Amino acid sequence: MYRFLYLICVLIVAVLNVEAKSVLVQELTKWTLTNANSSITVDVPRLPAGVYTALKSLYGDLLLGENDVALRWIANESWTFTTTFDSSDLGHDSLVNLTLYGIDTVSKVTMNGQFLGQTDNMFVRYSYSIGHLMLPAGNTLEIEILSPLKEANRLAQERQEQDIITGPPSCPKARGDVECHRNHLRKMQMSFGGEWNPAAVSSGIWKSVVVEYYTLAVLRDVDVAINRNDTHWTLDCQAFLETPAQEDFHAHLVVYNSELFDNPFVLEHQNVSFEAPVLKFQIHIPQDRVTLWWPNGYGKQRLYPIMFSIKCYVGDAPMLSSRTESQKTLKIGFRTIELVEDEDSSGRTFFFRVNGHPIFMKGANYVPAHTLPELSGDTDTVAYLLKSAHDANMNMIRVWGGGLYESDVFYNLADFYGLLVWQDMAFSQAAYPLAEDFVSSVRLEAVQNAQRISHHPSLALIVTNNEIELFLVRNRSEFGDNANRLESDYKTLFAETIKEDLNVISRKNFSPRPGPMISSPSLGIAESYGEIAQDPQNTSYGDVHFWQDQKDGLLPETYPRARFVSEFGYGSLPMMSTWQRELDEGVEASNVQLASFIRNRQRESKGFIPLLQQIVNQLPFAPLTWDENIEQFIYFSQVTQAMTTKTAVDVFRSQRTGNQTMGALIWQLNDVWVAPTWSCIDFYGNYKIVQYWAKDFMAPTTVIALYDEHTDSLNITLTREDYSDHSDKQLYLVKINTYLWTDLVVKKAIARDFGLGANEFELRQIPLSYLLYDEHVKSEIFLEIVLELYGETLARNFFYPVPIKNITGIKNPDVKVRLDPDKT
Repeated sequence: MYRFLYLICVLIVAVLNVEAKSVLVQELTKWTLTNANSSITVDVPRLPAGVYTALKSLYGDLLLGENDVALRWIANESWTFTTTFDSSDLGHDSLVNLTLYGIDTVSKVTMNGQFLGQTDNMFVRYSYSIGHLMLPAGNTLEIEILSPLKEANRLAQERQEQDIITGPPSCPKARGDVECHRNHLRKMQMSFGGEWNPAAVSSGIWKSVVVEYYTLAVLRDVDVAINRNDTHWTLDCQAFLETPAQEDFHAHLVVYNSELFDNPFVLEHQNVSFEAPVLKFQIHIPQDRVTLWWPNGYGKQRLYPIMFSIKCYVGDAPMLSSRTESQKTLKIGFRTIELVEDEDSSGRTFFFRVNGHPIFMKGANYVPAHTLPELSGDTDTVAYLLKSAHDANMNMIRVWGGGLYESDVFYNLADFYGLLVWQDMAFSQAAYPLAEDFVSSVRLEAVQNAQRISHHPSLALIVTNNEIELFLVRNRSEFGDNANRLESDYKTLFAETIKEDLNVISRKNFSPRPGPMISSPSLGIAESYGEIAQDPQNTSYGDVHFWQDQKDGLLPETYPRARFVSEFGYGSLPMMSTWQRELDEGVEASNVQLASFIRNRQRESKGFIPLLQQIVNQLPFAPLTWDENIEQFIYFSQVTQAMTTKTAVDVFRSQRTGNQTMGALIWQLNDVWVAPTWSCIDFYGNYKIVQYWAKDFMAPTTVIALYDEHTDSLNITLTREDYSDHSDKQLYLVKINTYLWTDLVVKKAIARDFGLGANEFELRQIPLSYLLYDEHVKSEIFLEIVLELYGETLARNFFYPVPIKNITGIKNPDVKVRLDPDKT
């Protein structure tokens, strides 16, 4: 009966507003691409598209072989995308916009021979009024995209002449062929190369291009902030409109959702300022009608589709058949989120509290799904990667600042999978110019992207940059006399300008989400005060990026007692079949060819030294002859990556006491090409060993075993990271089995009971001597630690008292495998 009445109300609203027509959106999909002298012309059948992708059939895949260097000439040329289209039915009062959702990067836009404007920021939406230029048929639109390399060099030179400083040239510190001056262009910063990725200086139309037919205004985004009191949830909404109007106008708003409202929510004849066209309103919902949204592992991810419909008009009512109506449907999740930075004996805590519940963040850093932006939003690829994170029991993804503001698909999937998003803005490891045109552009970038993603329940924190404070501190001596000015310019741009612009999604009377935070790593929000820390890596505050790969990653004492570790990781190589596929010769490559290719793809400035050192710490491997044993090198690199990453996560999770350490984000989840990198999943989607292991070492309930060198003991930690709304004490059994390597039969067993409730953990220390068997030494044994509940095995862990290379008594099992060709 309730739903029937709701539908009647919707029908009445529809009948009363039958005269309204919706804004018409015409997508432009078919294009041609031409170089400057017209010697190259190709058809582009659909958008998004980039120059490299459009030319793939002629010149090959940018990421195969050594094409990243061989095809660099493409980035040194200008290219023009051209399309023709007929106009749709124009009403007597219609306005027409050309809206470009993403141009990479500097371009000149003309229509029917008339210059419309220039783009200079790939993260900004541009709109141009074109009604006065429209023909009934045969309209020609041209987007000339200028060479990103030449534009970066030009801007760097011009700004230097204007005494706008950015320090020494900003060039990636990496092996291989990289490009400089990335900080002068508002494009994806990793495009210029890095320690794990190629220089792939893209250009193109990486998002849609549309023509919009409307009467007065277009609804662009709706920011929905969630708040609650003792009885109700409040949707605190801001509907952002875009209009060329030069006088105030009126809006009629209807909000639909049959599960949350008894009747559609309606606001009639609301006045809207043409100078700041935002419609603000609140909707109150009884708490008993709402199911909470939780991060992965803590509960369900309940999402409610809500449709917002706005008609904008001048006068008393919309004119008959005018295109006055804009609509937007969002999926909303009800949750509260805080970043808790309380003073304690160590400094300040730094942890997220969701729905009043402290959450240990387990996850990974996410880089764009492809190094070419036009391919980075592929739905299947993004879905595969985020599902992989979800299935590995991760609950947070950090969108790294060297990449992009991700696609709507990405954030929708993060909502669906319960993956909280730590969102870096697209600035990384450089000093950026405090030039008027640059600042104006990034202010628009900050506002547009914040408005677009702010409604997502997965959005946990916005950070304005990646590692710039660390960059300024570490390079202070190199900056010389410019150091103070660079720091001042940094504070002006990020702490005083961008941070303030992000207030567009803030509220005066409550905080819909933490932040923004200025940089990562940093001392956090509460301790920063807008100043640059002398030591952004201070483990007593904020977050740290842990990179100590010269130390043994299997030793617990290697890792810091930090508050939140937002970057850490270890390198490895993709599997052999991935390398063979990449060479793309149709014939299996020789060992010499493969070794040469692997060397070419190593961009880390230290080369293979850190990776090989971690291997030889544990495994019997000759590092100087890795190129003669490539399959073993690949396998051992993945085993070592899995072991060291697991140790790091185990250490950080075992430091939850007093909220000491409350987050661990692996660098990195995914990859952009086939190379020695820190990824858990290779470019072709193959899991490395660490990704398979992550499902166990990130499981919400698990048992951790870490060696304490000072006491020669084994620290056994039982941890539960979940939520229950009632007393949920469980009696767990931990069994420790001692084995000899000689026969793999349990020689000794002990058991301990642990009583543990939701989100609790307990640590117990057991002398290692108590776990040894008879007179056997450490090199002869290993331990199996099993966690059981009511006789069911929940988790299993292993402890090796010595490095695997030092084990004694192990025998070759002489296993033989025969493949049945009829069953493969």
